Amino acid sequence: MTVSRIITYCLLCFFGLGLTTVAADEKPEHQQLKLGLELIEQKKYQQAEKYFVQLKQQHPQQIAYLNNLAVAQMAQGKMQQALENLKAALTADKYIAVSQNNMSSIYAYMASQAYSKALDKASTNTLPQLASITEIKPALTAQPATEKAKPLPALQTQDELKRLFEKKMNVWIKAWSKGDTQLYLANYSKNFMPAAKLSYKDWLALRRYRLRHSKQVEVSYNQFDMFLNAAKTTAIVEFVQHYRAGKYRDKVRKQLYWRLEGDRWLITREQVTEKLK
Repeated sequence: MTVSRIITYCLLCFFGLGLTTVAADEKPEHQQLKLGLELIEQKKYQQAEKYFVQLKQQHPQQIAYLNNLAVAQMAQGKMQQALENLKAALTADKYIAVSQNNMSSIYAYMASQAYSKALDKASTNTLPQLASITEIKPALTAQPATEKAKPLPALQTQDELKRLFEKKMNVWIKAWSKGDTQLYLANYSKNFMPAAKLSYKDWLALRRYRLRHSKQVEVSYNQFDMFLNAAKTTAIVEFVQHYRAGKYRDKVRKQLYWRLEGDRWLITREQVTEKLK
């Protein structure tokens, strides 16, 4: 199928005209998604990439288009582009499990490549196969309906925003290392979604207990990166975290999801994407 036919099909979908292979009662966005998935299934990855780029431009906060664009890019070995689109998907929608797993797969592949290179071994050329999203999900609003977000001033540059989040990270890390419960928890939103199916109340009690009773805690980070959504209301801060408490040590790649609530940036989600050696 040529690119011109894809564009024509897309326009037909937008104007509510169905082709014989698509159910007449399907919504245009479902028709569009189905065509993109067919291109991926047929391994026409370049065409699928061009198609999902179009859909991304039209619907920048639809996780299905962003995730599936990353699927098409990764199949062509475009790892960095795939990662950027997965990060955009994570800021756009609450249905993030597929995109998180896809991101972890890319990091694991990159780590195995680096490991093979360090040991002077032949690395595998088999790219990880990412998972597509096969249905349209409702986009998550940038803020709870009861709160009004105040976007950052337009004159702030990407470098200024990065410095802002580096400063916030330093406050968070310092409070954790010192066991300063009040300062540490002040970084978290009341809408924070804990991992491991904990309720917010149980997570809060657990964090307070650990902060009070953990001894000789040292936390630091490096490899800092930041991704900000187009509305400047949600940011993913990604970094490698080094943690030590007594004789215990670990090193993980981590993401903090910050959301602008009123005039404050607060953490709404915390995610380990890779355990490092």
